[in-house]
Amino acid sequence: MLKRLCWIASLAVVWIGIVGVGRAQENTALTFFEPVQGVLNDQTATQEWTFAGQADQVISLLVVTIAGDLDPVLEVIGPDGATLAENDDLDSLVTDAGLEALTLPVEGAYTVRVSRYENTSGQYELVVTPGFARLVRKETFDEANSPWLVPDNNAISVTQGKLRLRVVPAGTEAIAMPSDGEPMQDLYLQLDARLFENPSYAEVGIIFRGQMTATGLQAYQLKVNSEGKWMAAFQDASGEYVLQSWTSNRALSASPWTLAVLAQGNRLAFYGNGVLLGTLTDSRLIQPGMIGVSVMTRPDQPDPAAVLFDNVLITTRLGTTYRGLPIALTSWNSPDPADIAAEIAASEQVTLGPARDLFVPTSSLTTIDLGMWYELIGPEQAVYSDFLLGASVAVATQGSNVGCGILYRWQDERNLDMAFVDTVGGVGLVQARDGQLTTNVYDQGDMVSDGPNRVLVIAQGEHVALYVNGALIMQETVTPGTGRIGVSLLNYEDTGTDCYFTDIWVWPVLPG
Repeated sequence: MLKRLCWIASLAVVWIGIVGVGRAQENTALTFFEPVQGVLNDQTATQEWTFAGQADQVISLLVVTIAGDLDPVLEVIGPDGATLAENDDLDSLVTDAGLEALTLPVEGAYTVRVSRYENTSGQYELVVTPGFARLVRKETFDEANSPWLVPDNNAISVTQGKLRLRVVPAGTEAIAMPSDGEPMQDLYLQLDARLFENPSYAEVGIIFRGQMTATGLQAYQLKVNSEGKWMAAFQDASGEYVLQSWTSNRALSASPWTLAVLAQGNRLAFYGNGVLLGTLTDSRLIQPGMIGVSVMTRPDQPDPAAVLFDNVLITTRLGTTYRGLPIALTSWNSPDPADIAAEIAASEQVTLGPARDLFVPTSSLTTIDLGMWYELIGPEQAVYSDFLLGASVAVATQGSNVGCGILYRWQDERNLDMAFVDTVGGVGLVQARDGQLTTNVYDQGDMVSDGPNRVLVIAQGEHVALYVNGALIMQETVTPGTGRIGVSLLNYEDTGTDCYFTDIWVWPVLPG
């Protein structure tokens, strides 16, 4: 039976901050890969940290909330006192703040300011990294076993706590690549290289985006030589294509060298001993690939060459600090709820019951009156607290702005939860307790279509997530509850409206 919701609620916002006493920071210096922590509250609304930067240096900074409801704001201030860059939220799914692959314009002392958005409070952790924000590899060669070693290949060995790569005979190239590496597209790769036993000539290379094909290796390379020069090239089975010819640079005048490459899409940057050697753009090899090192000698060279490598460091793009339910579902349009349930379960964020519990093929609501209307579905004893709830929702209306939704955790007209989509591209989550709105979240985006929309609600305790057409639209913290399932119609004007619901199903979630 179609019923009308008659209550009107107001939005109430309640928050609990971490209570603490502001105190002075004892040490504000930042060091790569060494996290620091701070607390922001009413007593301490802002904290500042410092680091020494070099011209053209590329770094990333990440601020993650580890306690409280803190929404951190990150700001980097240059040596001249002007703001270089700032960020509030990394993306729409998190409130953590970060800046990736930020290029420093000049040498000097930089300030990192961490503040809070509005009156949020909590504890945070700040870390600075070279290149990008996600650490992939930080490797020394103190152990005899190494993924860089190849059985029965005497050219590669671990010597004196270093990876030694030796090239024999003259005019050939020796290559080493780690067997446990992961393909990467955008990356920052840095390592130390030192000539061993002073060869008459040697070329030392960093390989990146390397791909083994049926005809051999194709990759980019940064090379430096014992004459203090550098070059960049793309190589494949047909040969080497010079992107930057051999060029002298005082930073490379003598071994040892700290070499680095930064790859961002088709933009490549090359560094030697902290100095930017040069940049270029090239689109021959955009796909992710492997990294490695190489050593080469001249064709007429009488002596061999060996190079010792150490302190291999790789960072790649983090993108987000979000760790939770899938951001997008590949199975969202499957007619079988088991496919969707399996993909959700694979995220290891929820533990599902053994089988679907409720299935309603079709339901509909019709009205010409202003108001919010609903109808419960399923047997009266079918009540749920934690679950996956899926439905296909379509609307036909003569009006300009109406919505159709699904009810869950319904106890009575004053205590219920609802997820809905509307005809202006809006998506919402609503919760009422004792006739008052305790949650009222609304957003508009491109995921709502004109045709039927697949809506999926995941409820587990105080956590509720809403997917529309496979995209994770919002996640909210709500008051837990238990109740029935239903459908709803939201008519914001006196107009004829029909809401159609198909394939409504519930899959219980086990207590987590």
